[in-house]
Amino acid sequence: MGKLILFLIIIGAIYFFFIKKPQVENKEDNDKDLVMCDKCKTFYPSDEIIKVGDKNICKDCYDNS
Repeated sequence: MGKLILFLIIIGAIYFFFIKKPQVENKEDNDKDLVMCDKCKTFYPSDEIIKVGDKNICKDCYDNS
């Protein structure tokens, strides 16, 4: 009986440490690239950046200028 319990513990440890569990990726976060605002030097998602000439300006800096 002791050998059976030891065998089950070893199998459980192998399963726990060596079999990879699938990780769920959030696709929405991976699609957005971070872009630095040229005025305040803060990084924002690319959909919150406004292109003015050849500069990237965040919406806050654009509204305050």
